[in-house]
Amino acid sequence: MSYAYTPGTIGGEMFNQGMAGLTEFGNKYKDNETIGGLVAGTYADVFRTQAMGGLSLQYNQAMSSHLANLQQGMENLKTGNQMKLMGVEGRIAKDLVNAQGEQQRLGIRETGAQQRMNIGAQGTQDRLNIGAQGVQDRLNLQTKGSEDRKSIVTAGQQERLNIGERYKQERGMRSDARGAIRSLGARFFG
Repeated sequence: MSYAYTPGTIGGEMFNQGMAGLTEFGNKYKDNETIGGLVAGTYADVFRTQAMGGLSLQYNQAMSSHLANLQQGMENLKTGNQMKLMGVEGRIAKDLVNAQGEQQRLGIRETGAQQRMNIGAQGTQDRLNIGAQGVQDRLNLQTKGSEDRKSIVTAGQQERLNIGERYKQERGMRSDARGAIRSLGARFFG
C-alpha cells in the first residue's frame, strides 16, 4: 500500500516509520498467525488510542467552553450589579436636588436646611446600605462561582483519571489475551 503522507513533526515521523515497519513485518510473515495477531492488535491499539484521544479532546473543549460561559455569566452579573448601584445613586442624587429646589421655592430657609440634612443623612445611609448589600451579594456570587468551578474541575479531573484507568485495564486484558493466544499457539504448533 502506498500513500503520500509527510508528517510534520518528529513524533509523526516516528509513528509513520513504526507503522510502515510493522506493516512490512506482517507482510513478511503473513502466514504466521501469531505475527498476524500482533500486527492486527497493534493496529487496533493505535486506532483505539486515536479514538480515545479524540474523545478526550472533545471533553476538554466542552469543559473549557462551559467554564468560559460561567465566567462570562459572572462578569455580566457583576456589571449588572454595578449598573443597579449607579441607578440607585442617581435617583438619590435626583431626589436630593428636587428636595433642595422645593425648599428654595418655599423660601423657608430653616425648614429647608433641616430637610436637606435629613435627606442627605437618609441618602448616605441608603448608599451605605446598598453598597454593603452589593458587596455582600458580589462576595456570595463569587464564592458560589468559585465553588462551582472547583466542583466542575474536580469532576473533570476524576473523569479523566477514570478514563485513563479503564484504558489501562483494557490494555492489560488485551495483553493477557494475546499472551494466552500465543501460549495456546505455541502448544498447538509444538
